[in-house]
Amino acid sequence: MDELAEVARANTSRKITLLRDLSEEQFQEHLRRSNDPGRRYVVNFSREQIFGAGLGHHSPIGGYLEAEDLVFVLDVNSDYQPWLVERTRLFAAVNTLDGDKKRGRY
Repeated sequence: MDELAEVARANTSRKITLLRDLSEEQFQEHLRRSNDPGRRYVVNFSREQIFGAGLGHHSPIGGYLEAEDLVFVLDVNSDYQPWLVERTRLFAAVNTLDGDKKRGRY
């Protein structure tokens, strides 16, 4: 996640903030903010927590359907394509270790 944030910083004038070790409530608040057209979020998560197999992966967040409590993940992997996932499942997949640090979002 740190490397991806550095690549983003080097290629945009926008502010890049790395979010890590969020509580479930903080995670949900940022999901709400992902619906703001002026913000962009990328999430680092464990595929195993969601699909039962796989390693870590990064995907943009397309938005949060708050009434349904679903997150729209814009997966660029052609085997998965965009998908919806329950917020609690995505939080569990983000709340895992990537090396010695928690995964996160920016």
